[in-house]
Amino acid sequence: MTKESCLESVLLSYKKYYDVSKNPCGTFCATAEFHSHEEQYFLTKSARIAEVDSNEYVYFALEEKLSLQKLKELSISAWADGLSKVKPFYGHKNSDISLIVIASSVEKDAAKEAKKIKLHKSYKLSFFGWSSFSLIVYDLSERKTWFNWHGRNLRSIFSKMPL
Repeated sequence: MTKESCLESVLLSYKKYYDVSKNPCGTFCATAEFHSHEEQYFLTKSARIAEVDSNEYVYFALEEKLSLQKLKELSISAWADGLSKVKPFYGHKNSDISLIVIASSVEKDAAKEAKKIKLHKSYKLSFFGWSSFSLIVYDLSERKTWFNWHGRNLRSIFSKMPL
């Protein structure tokens, strides 16, 4: 399986609920966005009780050999771009940012560091929501994944990957 075919199967799992765009910028080969807005009201829509916005921004990267330096660059770039899209307000719940890296091979120090990358931001003591960073790295040669704490939910995408 090549990196490109692996990316296509991952993007296929996102296309149902996310707005997927390929080749958005030079750093990432694809991005996906999800936006959810819910309102609760009493009797009429003008008597709003609550309003909740939830967003997710997913960045996809393909690498031949993933080094520690490149992993840090990708993480910082995805985090910065994702935070630039966040608009916190009283009804904002969360805006999560995810990075999915598919590599032909992964250096040991990059695999070790992937578990340690933790990025989190709260807005006005979390009254205006928060942002957290999910990361998963998939090594095609060894068919292994490494992920941070928030990225553990992304494992299911690669567990169904064909050989």
